[in-house]
Amino acid sequence: MRNEIVVKSRSGKVWRQADPKDQLFSSDASPFFHLTRLVSLYQIRMDAHLKPIGMDIPRWRVLAILHEHEYAPIGRIADLAVIRISTMTKLIYRMENEDLISTSVSEHDARVTDVRLTEKGMQVFTEVRGIASLIFGRAFHNFDDHEIRTLINTCSKIYQNIY
Repeated sequence: MRNEIVVKSRSGKVWRQADPKDQLFSSDASPFFHLTRLVSLYQIRMDAHLKPIGMDIPRWRVLAILHEHEYAPIGRIADLAVIRISTMTKLIYRMENEDLISTSVSEHDARVTDVRLTEKGMQVFTEVRGIASLIFGRAFHNFDDHEIRTLINTCSKIYQNIY
């Protein structure tokens, strides 16, 4: 936790309603309340589509990350997916047993395990990508590029503030 960050006192009504320590606080005014609802609903919708094909969101996140990188160390995948490294390590070895990915000792550091997509993993990624596109389309059908970019920038800024 980064206790050294000093938050300027804010007195605006929106700030006060969103700040849990303020008497005016309302969960309905909390950005985190709305973000949690959004992520939870996304997960419910994705799970409903992924379960029939034997997939889940954590596996989808790993496949998507590895699709963007030729290979990645387990620690980097855990960081990008925001999953504890111990949990990610277990997931990686389960996915390796399912032949979705392969692991190898890093050429640069024998303490590091590199992870790559297998052919089967690429095929599953392609299938799940289609499902994820359906959810994305439903969620953002009435957004333009600028609105999506603004949302991404806002989420990134909040992430960096918390990180």
